[in-house]
Amino acid sequence: MRFFSEIEKTIEREFRKWTQKAFGPAESDELLLVHRAILEEIESKIQTLRRGSRIFPFNHLVVRCFSPDPAKRALFEAAFGQNRRLENDMRECLAGAQCELPAGFSLEIETAENGPKTFEILYEVQNAPAVSTAKPEPARVVVVRGKANLDSFVLNKPRTNIGRLAELTDARHRVMRRNDIVFEDGADEANATVSRSHAHIHFDPETAEYRICDDSSEYGTRIFRDGRSIEVPSGGKRGEHLSAGDEIYFGRACIRFEG
Repeated sequence: MRFFSEIEKTIEREFRKWTQKAFGPAESDELLLVHRAILEEIESKIQTLRRGSRIFPFNHLVVRCFSPDPAKRALFEAAFGQNRRLENDMRECLAGAQCELPAGFSLEIETAENGPKTFEILYEVQNAPAVSTAKPEPARVVVVRGKANLDSFVLNKPRTNIGRLAELTDARHRVMRRNDIVFEDGADEANATVSRSHAHIHFDPETAEYRICDDSSEYGTRIFRDGRSIEVPSGGKRGEHLSAGDEIYFGRACIRFEG
């Protein structure tokens, strides 16, 4: 393979090692020949643009392997389709060739009883599915521990502030910050561990991702997820990604993120 012979050698070595272990040396030798021929044919479809970049113009392939023997057809499906083995090897080869794959690329493995040769490849350009323009429903959080101004909150703002006071002012009584989720001072023992400017939840509309950031609080912010605690870096701008079911602790006060 002209563009990526060294990568091909590595891929072949790994493929041979895996198939020998899974199917035995005799089957491995035959599979390796078919595997190599498939990748060589796919390589031949790479196009070079004027600016020198390489592209693969098809976003969907169907690799169809032929054999009258049902056991051999099952072997092809297992060797090439299991864990998307052939697709992953192809992606690695084209990446080594500095060849761009189109967005949404996919590869299917099929088998049939009769065919003109051992395999054939169908090259297709499929229309991308329509992208929904509907906005996702905003996430919600529910107070689990401590007493806040509301029992639950809809996160319908780019930034939702959490703290112990509804409004923070400077020495000249100018408003410096307003908290949306307020664990009022004295309302509960857990509230005492919430700083006045404790944390905020940021929403990115492009990725529909929610992240929790600690605003240099005294008692810290952490996430409890799948039985383990994740510390949110104090004062960090990036924060930590939130997943549905996360329990977020502000000191000892806690809310649950429901996604």
